[in-house]
Parts: sequence; C-alpha cells; structure tokens
Amino acid sequence: MRSKDILKTAIMFLLICSTSVKAELSITEPFAVSNFSPLVKIHGLPAPRSAKILPKGALRGTIHASLSNNFSKSMNEKQSVILDGESLNMELTIDFGVGNDAELSLVIPYLKHSGGNLDGFIENWHSFFGLPNGDRSLVKKNRLLYQVQNDGIESFVLGPNQTVALGDISFIFSKKLSSRKSQHVGISAGVNFPSGKLSNLSGSEFTSFFSMAHYSNQTISRFPRLHFNQTLGILKNNTDELFETKVKGLVYFGSSQIGWRIKESLNLKAQIDYHTPFYSSDLKQLGNTSVQLVLGGTVKVGKTFALDLSLSEDIATDTAPDVTFTLGLRRTF
Repeated sequence: MRSKDILKTAIMFLLICSTSVKAELSITEPFAVSNFSPLVKIHGLPAPRSAKILPKGALRGTIHASLSNNFSKSMNEKQSVILDGESLNMELTIDFGVGNDAELSLVIPYLKHSGGNLDGFIENWHSFFGLPNGDRSLVKKNRLLYQVQNDGIESFVLGPNQTVALGDISFIFSKKLSSRKSQHVGISAGVNFPSGKLSNLSGSEFTSFFSMAHYSNQTISRFPRLHFNQTLGILKNNTDELFETKVKGLVYFGSSQIGWRIKESLNLKAQIDYHTPFYSSDLKQLGNTSVQLVLGGTVKVGKTFALDLSLSEDIATDTAPDVTFTLGLRRTF
C-alpha cells in the first residue's frame, strides 16, 4: 500500500468514528516527535507523552506526518558515515482508556526514505540566516545516500532508489500515579516489535523495551497561562551490533516542554528532546548525545479535533536531522 493510501485510510478512521466525545480534548500535550535520524529511528525511540490518562472507554486517534531533511557526513581512520536524503515518518497512534487510571496505546509507523525535494529550500534558508551549509553545494541535490563504512568496506548503504515500508509497531501501557489540581504524575512501559526491515531502514529487526516517567502541570500557579511537560525514560536494546558497530545496551532519553496558552483554542510550545548515544563510535552521527529544539503550536478545531504544527532543529549538530517539519491531527471519541 502506498504512503498516501495509508494516510487516507488513517484520516477516514478518525472522521468516520462516533462523534460522541467521552474525553476532553487537550492542547497541552507534548509534541509527539523524537529523533528521526534514519540510524536512530530504527531503534524505536518513543515520543514523549502526557501524564494525563484517558477515562475508561474513551478513545483517542492521532496521525502524525514528519518530514526530515538529512545532510551530514564524518569520518575517521576506521569509520565513515554519510546521511543525505529525506525521510517521511507517518504514525497512527490509537490510545484507549481501560479504567483504573490506565491506558493502552498502539503505534503503527510507516516510513519513506527518498531524495526528496527540500535541499534547495534548506540551502536558501541557511544562506538567508547566515548559517553554514556544510558541503551541500558540492553534491547532487535531492539524492538519497545513507551509508556506513568500516575500515574502508561498506557495511550498509541505502539509495539511490526510494523505499516505502511499515516500521516497527509499538504497544504501550500507561498508568497515572497521582493527581493534584493541575499536576499529574504517571509512568509508561512499552515494547517495539520487529515488523520493519533493517535493509530499508524501517526497523532494526530486534525487539526493544522502554519505560518512561511523566510529569504534567497544566496550569503553573503564578503563571496560569503556562503549562509544563516532562518525560524521562530508558530504552533497552536487544542486539549487540548494527552496521558492524557496537550498539549500546541502555539508552537514556527525555523531553522538556513549556507552553503558553494564547487563548482556549491556541497553545504555543517550546520543547527540548534529548537522548544518550545508541552506538559506541567516535562519529557524531552514531556516538554523541543528541539534543533537538522543537518549536510550534497546537490549535483546537471544534470540540473533537486538535492540530499540531512543529519544526525541529538539531542543537547538537549532526546528531539528528537538520530540520524536521511535523503535522499532527488528533481526535478524541
């Protein structure tokens, strides 16, 4: 099934379902984004979540489409990495309140890797703001080349032909631990199943597990229009090596977000996402801690829909895509 058919099916699912709203639609949720670097995304790093839990019987459906532009390369005496291309990450997330302050979630990702069309726009953006372009101007625009070499021998390559595939499906169990006025504390645990393929960078072909702790404060006392979300977590990888590079057994990650309610239907947000390295390597793309800045907002559309718009930039250079544009549509039932 083509990517546009998947997107159409997901939108139809959200529109056709019952219009009987059982859960309040929140616009204070954290942005459901993570590091979309093609060498990181395959590990199933989960997106941050709110500590709020759906009431029993309530259903929430979310579609996210994230378009990431990658261009970075580095090398040393033993290893080299080239990441040049665009990745479209689409996710359908279904959350269901099971009662007793608990929630079950299903995340179905769909990934497309291609040369894309944004290289010219990114170069002009960098030029306008006086930002470095690296060696972008020295290579062909809109090419797809994701490559890892070890000791001069190619360990992995993807390109020049685009790939479209189902990613690794995740199941998540979430539980609210406490609630006091506008403050909520919760935990989550999840598993990533190897439904994707390493050959097209849609998955890692191994099962991974993760757990998270969440804190949400929807109205900061002295600043009632501000809200705050915090997620901290740990991911367990169940493989020793990928791309002939040692994989870290444990990866620690987190997300911090502050938001400002302009009005009841509009919320502006700033978020920082971060994680420790997934690989043991001296190259930044593989072996450095990643930090991303995410800016954007959420608009409530009627009583049942919320629209998320965000832009992500890599603060820690070359550890995440140059830029990621994300569009999210959320509905409660």
